[in-house]
Amino acid sequence: MKLRVIARACALVVAGVILVGCVTPPVYGPIGGESGPYGYSDTRNADGSHTIRVVAMGAAQAHEFWDRRAGELCGGAEYRKIIYRAEIPVVSYTGYASGANGYGGSYTEDRYGNLILEGHARCGAAAAAAAETAPLPASQVIEPAPATPQQP
Repeated sequence: MKLRVIARACALVVAGVILVGCVTPPVYGPIGGESGPYGYSDTRNADGSHTIRVVAMGAAQAHEFWDRRAGELCGGAEYRKIIYRAEIPVVSYTGYASGANGYGGSYTEDRYGNLILEGHARCGAAAAAAAETAPLPASQVIEPAPATPQQP
């Protein structure tokens, strides 16, 4: 009897390890398609530039998706990359936990969400060259927050 219980427990552990190994990374594509909550969305602006929004699991992947989409929209031409939003939001999750005595309760916990990267892509060699020499307009300059004095 004990041997059968141990065998079932081992089978469950092996099945759990196999299922955890089946998690696949996000696939490049439009948000909500095959890639689920990950991917890109874009809109064409009145001035001919494109606004690109990417949701990814990390910074490297977000920039990879952003650059790939900008290259597609600009037809492989050079482009100016202007990122104005890089955010990892805090998401609240609510659940229920049961105790050993049969009682339980609901809980809420905050977790970090996925990285959101958003910006403009201006296509063309002139736009890319201007990006290297032109200063940022005052509306795009982000000042550092003032340092708070430390308590002794």
